[in-house]
Amino acid sequence: MTQNVWKGLLAGAIAGLVGTAVKTLWEEFAPARPEDTTSPPLVLADRVKEQTVGGPVPESSKPIVEQSIHWAFGTGIGALYGAVAELVPQAQKGAGSPLGLALYGATHGSVLPMLNAEPWPLQRPAKFVSSEFSGHILYGLAVEITRRKVRELLDDRDIQDTLSFS
Repeated sequence: MTQNVWKGLLAGAIAGLVGTAVKTLWEEFAPARPEDTTSPPLVLADRVKEQTVGGPVPESSKPIVEQSIHWAFGTGIGALYGAVAELVPQAQKGAGSPLGLALYGATHGSVLPMLNAEPWPLQRPAKFVSSEFSGHILYGLAVEITRRKVRELLDDRDIQDTLSFS
């Protein structure tokens, strides 16, 4: 397989969609927070809206705003990972679990608590922390498994010609 960042980006974006679907399904089985708790994406969306145009996100818009942020972030991280995997093959080691671990650490384990978007992990019930952590590991595994398969498919000759920008 020859290195191609564009193919990696595309494979990663597709894999990010799959990984986000896996994490979403996981959280249906094992919620990452109590139902009456506002999710970090909505906390941040409310802040942005209040600072820019005033007022929080309307109740009727919250589900679509929350899901839009969730899916865009998951797809974007997958795309970035796909490009990095092309340039740094070692990133593929661990079948995606290092991706999930790093993503958890960079979000729920640090940045989101620093932004007061959610409590620190040690201040939350263990069942919700373990679900959030596990969901990120599953996301990483799904992203890497899917990225590999899609990347193999993108190496077909017809697809390679289609994606060539030269």
